[in-house]
Amino acid sequence: MSMIKTIIIDDESHCSDRILSLIERHPNTFNVLAVIDNVDEALRLVPQLQPELVFLDIKIHDKTGFDFLQEVGSINFKVIFTTAFDNFAIKAFKFSAIDYLLKPIDTDDFDAAVSRLKDNLSKQNMEQQLQNLFKNLKPNQKKVITIPSLTGFETLKVEDIIHLEADTSYTHIFTKKGKAMVSKPIKFYEDLLAENSFFKTHKSHLINIDHVKKYYRGKQSYVLMSNDGKVPISVRRKDEFLKHFT
Repeated sequence: MSMIKTIIIDDESHCSDRILSLIERHPNTFNVLAVIDNVDEALRLVPQLQPELVFLDIKIHDKTGFDFLQEVGSINFKVIFTTAFDNFAIKAFKFSAIDYLLKPIDTDDFDAAVSRLKDNLSKQNMEQQLQNLFKNLKPNQKKVITIPSLTGFETLKVEDIIHLEADTSYTHIFTKKGKAMVSKPIKFYEDLLAENSFFKTHKSHLINIDHVKKYYRGKQSYVLMSNDGKVPISVRRKDEFLKHFT
């Protein structure tokens, strides 16, 4: 693998220095073309330098990394956002499967991001993922999640997800169009979808309340979903589940 042509965009020098020090721990991996501290210079230099990777801060003086991405034109590079804690933006990153690093950047988090980068550098369509990110950043916008596939990634409307089922460290996602398997634990989606009408009925099952068709009580209660899938409800989750319908 050739060295990754890299640009760092951050208005805080100690943050850029931190990224540079972490990069030094990965010899023969990154070729740092420039360190830029403002959006205007980034808009001028990035098209010229043609990086493959940009570490991009969210807040850059009076502008944002999102401003840069919307003005730069064609995005033929991978983006890893760097940010202090911003719950709303981080949620949008997770929905869009876009990598981010929380400041101050932890060494293990950086190493994990590098590992993911090496696996996915050539497979992902960053421009499409960023379009999903911009949608997910808009308040009251219908959410879209991005899931990896063998050839790249796939997008799913959250409202079309019917239920999810754990399979060890994988998750099966059932939608109106069929089923997809993702190499993430169901806990990831439980956290991601908690504010979107999803309810955990069982340690291995998460359902979209809006897709519940029928409820069957008994020793082993279960629900029939809109795709006719049967999903069990554990005894200890039953009362909380029924509150959604009273």
